[in-house]
Amino acid sequence: MKRTANIILQGKGGVGKSFISSLIAQYFNEQRGNNESIICVDTDPNNMTFSTIPALNAVHLELFENDILDTRKFDTLVMHMLENEDKDFVIDNGATTFNPLIQYIFENDTFATLADKFEVILHVPIVGGEAQIDTINGFFQLFEKWPTVKFVVWVNEFQGRIKDEDGNEFEAMDIYKKNKKNIFAVVYIDAQNPQTFGRDIEDMKKAKLTFAEVMQDARFNVIAKQRLKMFKDKIFGRLEVVYGKVA
Repeated sequence: MKRTANIILQGKGGVGKSFISSLIAQYFNEQRGNNESIICVDTDPNNMTFSTIPALNAVHLELFENDILDTRKFDTLVMHMLENEDKDFVIDNGATTFNPLIQYIFENDTFATLADKFEVILHVPIVGGEAQIDTINGFFQLFEKWPTVKFVVWVNEFQGRIKDEDGNEFEAMDIYKKNKKNIFAVVYIDAQNPQTFGRDIEDMKKAKLTFAEVMQDARFNVIAKQRLKMFKDKIFGRLEVVYGKVA
């Protein structure tokens, strides 16, 4: 069975790309029993959140020099992936790298190069609130370039519910119905009570810990640990459905 190349892309900043990257990486670590079968890469030049979680061993790759994409560095990443076809990859990308990076991938047909060794999966977060239109447009910008690539849409409700002007939620929107057959999966990060689950998740993120580490950390009481386990189990259950479809 092919390994997966999981690339998290979205042109809007602050929509949970690094958090989603960490969830995917932790899911694979739990499934494989260790983190030696997964390689994590953080290409965000400004907010290197993914690579600051020590347990995930994410390597920071600086793709830009003087605000210009260094294509040779991205070439090196692609070659590294091809040389490690027995690993799963999780690659987090920043908003500032979005446009030049997707142009490079498109021009070089990078996904076709990777497809011989990996199942390429693009994970695209969309959010509610003021950024909803931008994130939905960002998704379709990617979708128009690669209509045959496996897309996982992450409906991240931490900034509010995602609804259209008629009150329809994402999977009831016309824009989803028209493209449903080409969307591989939808994963929901449900809105959380900011005083309980939301606070616990933020505390975990600020401490730069994984779920497994939280369970051993005395700074989190037994109730907080239970809430985080409930959140993890729900997300991992949804990811199990996604990667079960890959298999």
